Order: sequence, then structure tokens, then C-alpha cells
Amino acid sequence: MRNKLFLLFLFFTQIGLSQSDTIEYSTFRIELDSFVVTASKKGFDIEDFIEMVQNDESFYIAFQNIRGLSYHSDNDLKMFSKKGKVKASYLGTIHQTSDGKCRTMESLNPVIEGKYYRRKKIRYYTAKMHDRLFFTHGEVCGMDKIEDQKIHKDSKDLSGMDKHINELKKLIFYPGQKADVPFIGKKTAIFEKNMAKYYDFSITSKTYDTGVDCYVFTAKVKTDSKKSKTVVKYIETFFDKSSFQVIARNYHLQHYGAAFDFDVKMDIKLTKVEEKYVPEYITYDGMWDVPAKKPEISKFTISFYKYE
Repeated sequence: MRNKLFLLFLFFTQIGLSQSDTIEYSTFRIELDSFVVTASKKGFDIEDFIEMVQNDESFYIAFQNIRGLSYHSDNDLKMFSKKGKVKASYLGTIHQTSDGKCRTMESLNPVIEGKYYRRKKIRYYTAKMHDRLFFTHGEVCGMDKIEDQKIHKDSKDLSGMDKHINELKKLIFYPGQKADVPFIGKKTAIFEKNMAKYYDFSITSKTYDTGVDCYVFTAKVKTDSKKSKTVVKYIETFFDKSSFQVIARNYHLQHYGAAFDFDVKMDIKLTKVEEKYVPEYITYDGMWDVPAKKPEISKFTISFYKYE
């Protein structure tokens, strides 16, 4: 199949692509802007790029890199009522110290307002996940290796928070793959034939706001698609043209159903520290409504800096 797709790619380049064009694969069509068309004539392999989009690990590795570095992060998390009123919040700076093998965190002058805790434990599920993903309690050692924090392809042996975090990692780091979530798992596999028909895919050339020249892969739901058919509404990934390193990704995930509802938007930006890429900025704006729990509406931002 790979050879057939490559021959299709060669056919389009030989006959001469227009200022913008469309290439049709076995499961989806992809729009190319004029800059990408020109690049393809000079050797930019579109097929390999699509494969890289689906299997890239550079974004995941960037988050693993922070385990072996010292840094500061500013965390601003707010929980809202249905009327948009802030009912609980956490604002504080975290200082992580790491020698590359073990790491500890210190919370610097946190400001906590509202009913953030219940019996000295975090009250909100979103806040618990934020704490679990980005905070370290006590000294943690032996976590600097990538293989120590692998994402499980099959979550059957996981439960509770571990399972939810594993599936969240899949959606963030490997967008387009099937997630082990009841009722919606198959809908996250946007490159499969039964889901790709609901999307417009494109590759464009853009300069990111940091001045980096990028190829941008975008998947967005077609305007005439029924909302219930899709979960991934929008994904935009920026690849540095010089290295094909992911430097930013934006998401919109949404589902309304009988079992649960959610509507989540995330923007994530990376930066380079010496020879490693690491997260620089994360924004989250989301709503969750799951059985046996009160609906949660929250926003948070995390800024990472002073990497050492």
C-alpha cells in the first residue's frame, strides 16, 4: 500500500500541481497550499510527512524532558459555576529541582481561594488531574528515562485515575489514534476510513509566532458533518521545517451524549533549551459532565521558565 501511495504522489508531482491542490489517499483527501506544492517538487515527501503526523513522538518526549531539568512554572487554575462565577482557584509558582535522576518540587507562596479542598484533599477532578500530571510530591527518583513513563496502548489493566490519564495522554500526544473510552473511542481515530470522511485535512506553510518557519498539519470537522459523529473537532500541529520537531499543537475536543458530556480546548507551545525541547506554555479551557459527579467548568494556564 505504501508503494502505491508513493506512486500516486509521484504522479501528481510529475503532471505539475497547481498553486494549491488536493491529494487523495486511500482513506482521506488532503489539501496542500502553494508553498507545500512547491516544496513537494523539490523533494518534500508528503506521504512520509503524513505518516510522521500519525506516529510522531517528539511532542511526547518534550514533556518527558522536564523530568530531568530544574525549572519554575506559574500555575493559574480556576473552577467556575454554570453562571461563570469563580468558585475555587489555585494560583502559585512551582520550583522543580532535578539532578537528572531525582526531582523534588517546592510550592512558592500559593494563593488558594474558595472550596478548593475537601478534608485536605483536592475537591475537583480537573484539579486532581492537573496536580497528578504537573506536580511532584516528595522526592521522585528513577523517572528520568522515557521508557519509565510509556503510554499504554491498551488500558485494560489500568483503572480509575491511571486509566483516565493514560487515555488523556493518547489524545494529547498521539492525536488520531483510537482511545479506550466508552462510546467515543472509535471516534478519536480520525484517520480511519469510517471517520476520515467527516474531516478536512490540510498541509500549509506558516511562520509560527516565535518566527519559526513551519509546516502545519490541520484536521477540522467539515461544516456539514453532524456534531454527534465526531469528537475531535480541530487539531493543528506545527512542525519546524528544519527538523520536523513539533513546536506547538492546538486542540478542540467535544462530545455530548447520554453517558457524559465534555467540551475541551487546549493550546500547547514548546521551546528549545540547549538541545532539548520542553513545554513553555499550556492553556486549558474545558467542561466535563460525567455520571455521579457534579459538572466541572475550568480554565488553567501553565508557564514554564528558568530551565536549567
